[in-house]
Amino acid sequence: MSKLQFQLVKSAEDASAQIVGAQTAEDIANLLEVPERQLLHILYAYPNEKKYNSFEIEKKNGGFRHIKAAKGGLRALQGKLAPILVSHYKPRNPVHGFLKGRSIVTNAKQHKRKRYVLNIDLKNFYESINFGRVIGLFKAKPFNMGKKAAAVAAHMCIFENSLPQGAATSPVISNYIASELDRRLSCLARRYKLTYTRYADDITFSSNNRKFPEKIAFFDGNNAITNKCHVGSILEKSIRDCGFSINHRKTRLQICGVRQGVTGLTVNEFPNVRRTYVRNIRALLHAWRKYGPDKAESVYRSKYAKNKSRLTDSEKHYFKETLYGMLAFLNMVKEEDALYLKLCLQAAELDNDPPERIQNMKKKYKMYDVFISHASEDKSDIVLPIYEACKSKNLNVFYDDEELEWGDSLTEVLNRALGKSKLFLAVLSANSINKTWPRKEINVALSLRVEGKQKFLPLIVGSPNMSGLALTSDLLHITWNDNPEEIANELIAALKKFS
Repeated sequence: MSKLQFQLVKSAEDASAQIVGAQTAEDIANLLEVPERQLLHILYAYPNEKKYNSFEIEKKNGGFRHIKAAKGGLRALQGKLAPILVSHYKPRNPVHGFLKGRSIVTNAKQHKRKRYVLNIDLKNFYESINFGRVIGLFKAKPFNMGKKAAAVAAHMCIFENSLPQGAATSPVISNYIASELDRRLSCLARRYKLTYTRYADDITFSSNNRKFPEKIAFFDGNNAITNKCHVGSILEKSIRDCGFSINHRKTRLQICGVRQGVTGLTVNEFPNVRRTYVRNIRALLHAWRKYGPDKAESVYRSKYAKNKSRLTDSEKHYFKETLYGMLAFLNMVKEEDALYLKLCLQAAELDNDPPERIQNMKKKYKMYDVFISHASEDKSDIVLPIYEACKSKNLNVFYDDEELEWGDSLTEVLNRALGKSKLFLAVLSANSINKTWPRKEINVALSLRVEGKQKFLPLIVGSPNMSGLALTSDLLHITWNDNPEEIANELIAALKKFS
């Protein structure tokens, strides 16, 4: 048999149209660009161990998530079918799982600053979606498949009579099957003036009503913190009638004043991670700083790695992979706020080869002690000796020859460095005093000085005509006498006072 390709040759539009009304196995084979005989062999003749890899992932709150990931030919078939199914799915507003542009963050945002937040977990969500439900999906709109084609497509997506968690087709199919549930719960939400969302098997209702409706959920006593929460009869019936059941052990009705969580994020004021999450990132950075990457990796592997089975590559730094993964998640939630930037820049200082996004961030947000404004004619005799003297004293100086790279925008880089420098050293010489670019830099720096954001330090070279720089006339200056070491020391003193 020929090796299957993971991408369709036909256009997405053609594939989307071709799936509608498929009647036979041959139609499905043509849709997925595979010989019919090979398709049927993969679906009906392959033993189970050739179809899926099964493994477990430890959950944060205890227990294990059972993953079944398709492999080989079946993986290729599912990879082709999934985007075709997605192209026909029309999501309802409350649905946030497995959709482009939606995430646990968009889901959590719907419930921020609410008096009540109700969390419900659907029990065995994927396992409750069986072969019969999936074949029924393919026979109905929008696919309108014949019985034979629907059976072939369902066999492609179902394993051991349930939807396998880990298959490429499972997320979109679960959203299709839960569409009626979303419709019913949206109606309940409107009736009782609630906000409803669903992320996979996580259902959330929230409200600013003075009292939460008892037909949706209620406490078995008067204490909203210590008493147990129960799901109301009308909500339980609506979920059960749609073919799902509630995991009552995970049902929570949270009031304002205590931590309210939605899909792992706090929503009392705005979607945010737990404090312990940030503490863990700081702990990883501290371990890297204290022990170095190799020792930190060794300790991580032996003590903290949850999934030992993935630690197969002895040369790979899973410690760094974990750190950067946690930073990426923090970025998704906090969207490059000051805390995220601070943690990323700390990682960038420790890592000689950080990921590209961290490198770009380091370049974008790097802070400088000194910005040296000068004319190119003064570079070799004046600016370079000052730069080298500063560098030997561990001052972080913006020096264009070191910072600018091929393809960089000169204006963008210089403006960014100007705004990120604490001291502005203006080399005022006959060469620079009338040049357009140094004058522009000086004007920006003088504005920053007025705002208290930067200290302006004139360095006079020779006897330039200062008549055009009246705003600098009352500023104390240093004179250039081939004295780079003295200037570097003066910059250190100025930096201490400014900080």
